[in-house]
Amino acid sequence: MTASTITISTEADAAAKIVEDGLNAFNALHNGPDPTKPVWFICRDDQGTVLGGLQGFIQWDWFAIAMLWVREEHRGQGIGTRLLTEAEQEARKRGCIKFRLGTMTFQAPEFYKRFGYVEIGRMDDLPPGHSYIWMTKILPA
Repeated sequence: MTASTITISTEADAAAKIVEDGLNAFNALHNGPDPTKPVWFICRDDQGTVLGGLQGFIQWDWFAIAMLWVREEHRGQGIGTRLLTEAEQEARKRGCIKFRLGTMTFQAPEFYKRFGYVEIGRMDDLPPGHSYIWMTKILPA
């Protein structure tokens, strides 16, 4: 074995890019180039103030919800529902019939369940005192 060292960093640098590119090239051999496309849905009021938003990623026929947030003072007014509904409709237009997301017990698992998302996995005590939940939803073809 050749002598080697391991460095530790919290910032991506040229070496991190080599690792990322290497993994992407390996994955592309098995499933083609990464098709991931980010999509943002932003809700604003009449003055242009951001009230909330949803970020998702299209990957093949999957739509991954990365985040959904609504300003605290505007929660309970249907903004989250509108954002999720709009995201699902747009994802469907773009060929997605499967949806996935991660949420925490103090966030919105019950909200997503109302829209047909089901829990497929849970990791307890992440973060401490809570659980991380993976959810999915499959639409009819």
